Amino acid sequence: MASFLLNLGVEDAAMGEAMRVQQVLSQEEEFENCEKDYHDHNLTELSDIHDVLLEAVDTVEASGMPYAIIGGLAVKNLGRPRVTHDIDFFVRPDDAEKILKVLEAKGFTTQLRDPFWLYKAWKKDILVDIIFKSSGDIYFDEEVRSHVRRVPYNNMMINAISPEDFIVIKAAAHQEHNPHHWHDALAVLKQGGLDWDYLISRAKHAPRRVLALLIYGQSNDLAVPNEVIQKLYRCLYEAPAYSQQSIIYPYREKKDVLRDRDDSREHYIYTKGRIMDALTLDERIAEHDIKVIVTDSTIVAKGEVFTREQREAVDEVISRCAPAHEIRNQVNVRVLTAPEGSEAIK
Repeated sequence: MASFLLNLGVEDAAMGEAMRVQQVLSQEEEFENCEKDYHDHNLTELSDIHDVLLEAVDTVEASGMPYAIIGGLAVKNLGRPRVTHDIDFFVRPDDAEKILKVLEAKGFTTQLRDPFWLYKAWKKDILVDIIFKSSGDIYFDEEVRSHVRRVPYNNMMINAISPEDFIVIKAAAHQEHNPHHWHDALAVLKQGGLDWDYLISRAKHAPRRVLALLIYGQSNDLAVPNEVIQKLYRCLYEAPAYSQQSIIYPYREKKDVLRDRDDSREHYIYTKGRIMDALTLDERIAEHDIKVIVTDSTIVAKGEVFTREQREAVDEVISRCAPAHEIRNQVNVRVLTAPEGSEAIK
């Protein structure tokens, strides 16, 4: 019980400062959001969705800010017919609020739903999600942006996420309550024509999910090359000896100061992005599904590793990325034991 209370106290302390930047919702507001979300994703009248999409695209493109369409509309373009009830824009974190404002100026109703990953806008009862962090801590960084495709849609051209990034995002987002993500990814996998090297590179954000998806796809006779599965497997389970690498910061070009901030500290979104990249690239601890919670002064690490050295490496990597933060390492070292009652072989 004491251990549980200690862990709970650390969690509360770590999230305390983050609550300054995240709107605290009352129970009534949370209930209203849940009702609204159900309504937005279960519309029966969808005749306006194309008009709203085209108006939103025109508005965002006129602003000059980069974007890509993801979600149901993207998968329809990539080869799977599926009914969708909303529109998903993938954008840079620095642009999300500005895009919300230009949509508001065009008559959209807007909401700063979650400052960690999602804003929302509506017009004609159609939802437009402004997503700036996807599952797996995937951002609309320069690598994603450089692979965006310009595709035809209703007599105009729009930006769509690359099929490789789409597969990784969907594999990472798949959960029991939204199995369509898995099947969306399989449908795109089925179309072929993929840049397999780029897919393997992007798989670092959800490597076990992507590997499982590729094996499952191959088991259903999809044309997934053996060498792709083998290469991803080796990256996960047969990593070479560790050699320190410099980390390239992918989310910002020059400035680390967000507009309207009154100090020079880096925003927690980018601090977390650098840490997750560094943990992924460090071959001592790569792909151990470490989770981090970042506030202005504290970083809490959670997850599970198999050796004490790997746990210590988590401290080292985070300290290197964010030396001014207090680090609270709650990563557990898992001890593998034989099943109870098993017989030892002599």
